[in-house]
Amino acid sequence: MLLRIGKGYIFATVIQRVTPKNECKIKLLFDMEQDYNLQNRGLVASIYEKYYTDLKQYLVSYTHNVMAAEDMLQDLFIKVMSLDLISEETAKNLIFVMAKRMIIDDARHKAFVRETEKQMMLSMVSHDCSSVARRVEAADILSFEQRYLSKMPTKRANVYKMYKHEGLTTDEIVEKLQLSKRTVETHIYHSTKEMKDYLRKII
Repeated sequence: MLLRIGKGYIFATVIQRVTPKNECKIKLLFDMEQDYNLQNRGLVASIYEKYYTDLKQYLVSYTHNVMAAEDMLQDLFIKVMSLDLISEETAKNLIFVMAKRMIIDDARHKAFVRETEKQMMLSMVSHDCSSVARRVEAADILSFEQRYLSKMPTKRANVYKMYKHEGLTTDEIVEKLQLSKRTVETHIYHSTKEMKDYLRKII
């Protein structure tokens, strides 16, 4: 019989017939697993509370968006929960290394997406039939986007167009619209998410 405790494994002799004595041993092993899980959750909760602010500031310095940083922070601690071993002494170094790795992975992904979009735009310059078809498809997507923007609240739609179409930064939008940075970040987050969900349904 194979019993699992945390991320480790305890091997026991195969029991052909459960006796009261064997049953007590099995219960003890499962109690140990529950204790391990409770202790692990408690430690992760303590680490989360202790380093939350520093980690959030670190991630915001990369994303320049509070909500995006909070999403990354949540993903980070989901990964921490699945770790085999973690101690309070090594926690700070470990989670900041993980956060740095997440930033590197995210940056690589965005660079890949940008390069892919660039190549697609370049390929649409040619006038063969396939490129014409792609231009028509792109025009359709733009039409769908404009249609959905007309249904958005005016401020949110304006922020979306400035951010996505005009390429303005959060700070530039704040200065231009005289809104708080938090408000602009909220509009960017929700408008982008809503637009992605909408286009995903129709394309």
